[in-house]
Amino acid sequence: MNAKLRSVTVLLGWVLCAAASAQQYPNRPIRFITVGADDAAPRILAQVLSGQLGQQVYIEEHAGASGTIGAEVASRAPADGYSFMIATSTHMVTPHFYKLSYDIMRDFEPVSLLASTSFVLLSHPSLPVTTLADLIALAKAKPGQLNYSATSAGSTSMLTFEMFKASAHVNIVHIPYKSMAAALTDVIAGQVDLALNVTPSTLAQIKSHRVRALAVSTPNRSAVLPDVPTFVEQGLNVVAPAWFGLVAPAKTASSIIARMNAEVVTALRKPEVRERILTLALEPGENTPEEFRAYMKADMARWAQAVKDAKIPTVTQQR
Repeated sequence: MNAKLRSVTVLLGWVLCAAASAQQYPNRPIRFITVGADDAAPRILAQVLSGQLGQQVYIEEHAGASGTIGAEVASRAPADGYSFMIATSTHMVTPHFYKLSYDIMRDFEPVSLLASTSFVLLSHPSLPVTTLADLIALAKAKPGQLNYSATSAGSTSMLTFEMFKASAHVNIVHIPYKSMAAALTDVIAGQVDLALNVTPSTLAQIKSHRVRALAVSTPNRSAVLPDVPTFVEQGLNVVAPAWFGLVAPAKTASSIIARMNAEVVTALRKPEVRERILTLALEPGENTPEEFRAYMKADMARWAQAVKDAKIPTVTQQR
């Protein structure tokens, strides 16, 4: 066999081996790195995907520091199709406040959006408002006298409320809390006038009339709160969904990204899976990797503008 024929034979053998390997994917367990947010929906998805793929998909939690610890772990993972991360909308905010060891848009390959929810603007029932227009009128009549609870400066709950303030041109005082649960508790108790919290944490309190829902932050009405109008419906430029999505380390093969996207789409379109996710007050929703990249990019820009409008100092700490 001459040298040229030998080279062609070796190359053909390599191609056939690579093709066989791709067809066999996956041939061992796959991990989903979560970052400390509510991981009930990712666990549902992992369970369904385990059945579809014939390999266990397991959750590995790395909580803390607004999701940056998990993202650091995931960014260093091999790009072999066996490590993925559950990214959240918080990952679009943290780059504005921390010097990170990774770049969420550069160091990860988007796979698909998984689920989203809205922030809900809440008032204590004793506050004499039943609509967003009522609240705006009251806030303008009493500038600086109303207050709202949210977690610390730079959190998604605080920034979304600041979007509302900027759009409505009102002065409402922020009272910072260590957790969203504590922030909601004090509104229920009547210690604070208003709060902005995610739908899963507030749905029971809204339905029991312990708080009043005035607006949701998604572009369209929430499937779990269909009677609550959006900010946009009420004339305000406030769009801030909270979401979960699946991403892989950068340089993961496009064939693997496409395969996992197809599996996620199949899972999320199953009626029983959609119903389980809806019971968590989340709305399942999938898209293509390209659509998800554009979604993430737009969300990053939206939070950058919110940070600017809120006049919060940025990139001041090392993570």
